[in-house]
Amino acid sequence: MTSIATNQAAIRVHYHGIHNEKAETHATERLASGKRVINASDDAAGMVIAGRMKAQFTGLERAVLNSYDGVSLVNTAEANLNEIRNMVLRMREIAVQMANGIYVDNPDRDFAQLEIDQLLQQIDLVAENANFNGVFLLDGTFQGVGIQTGPSANERPSIFFKDNTASGLDISNVEVTTQDKAKLAMVTLETALTSISDELSRAGAYDNRFGHTISVLEQTAKTTRVARGRIMDADMASESTRLSKAQVLAKANTAMLAQANNSMSRVLALFN
Repeated sequence: MTSIATNQAAIRVHYHGIHNEKAETHATERLASGKRVINASDDAAGMVIAGRMKAQFTGLERAVLNSYDGVSLVNTAEANLNEIRNMVLRMREIAVQMANGIYVDNPDRDFAQLEIDQLLQQIDLVAENANFNGVFLLDGTFQGVGIQTGPSANERPSIFFKDNTASGLDISNVEVTTQDKAKLAMVTLETALTSISDELSRAGAYDNRFGHTISVLEQTAKTTRVARGRIMDADMASESTRLSKAQVLAKANTAMLAQANNSMSRVLALFN
């Protein structure tokens, strides 16, 4: 009986068969996983680089979500500031009306003062309840927050808004019960409107900054992810070709091994 261990032709065929089997296994694994680098042995340097890239783009993608949180916080503050401004505008309109000398002290001015008082209460209510995720923004307790907008510790711009309650705007004592008080109220309310406009401008600046930050972060994360994919991802067309080649060679290897063993058996038969 011929042994493969004493058949040099069969040994060579068997060796190539083992090599081809490994190639077929690798191609199958890459097609199944979609990855070119599955183990460190596939590409040690590539796996290290890809690992750093993954840490980078996951940090960038988290920073994008953080920046959207910043946008939401700013938009919350802006919406409430707009509401406060509308109420202060209405108060100023009343003050201008009551500064006119045609109104007697009572009852016209009393009704006007009643509306002023109600608006002041509503301003406080809006300012004291304006919050994002439990962080109160306009009630005077807000000390500012930092938004992590990048994978590095120093990429952390701060957001801050001033006290926009009636007392914070210095309008809590506005009166229109006399013509002189109404004139004074006009000046006070004009100052408050300027302060609110400054806060709205601040909100707009924050919003614009976050918008540009998000755009840069998303593009950088996308580029980094694509670059990592070029290192780690398998070329499906190439791997399919390799698999087909390995399968064809496997069939040929089986036939060649059978032929090698058969040829040696015929040679040995001559000596029997």
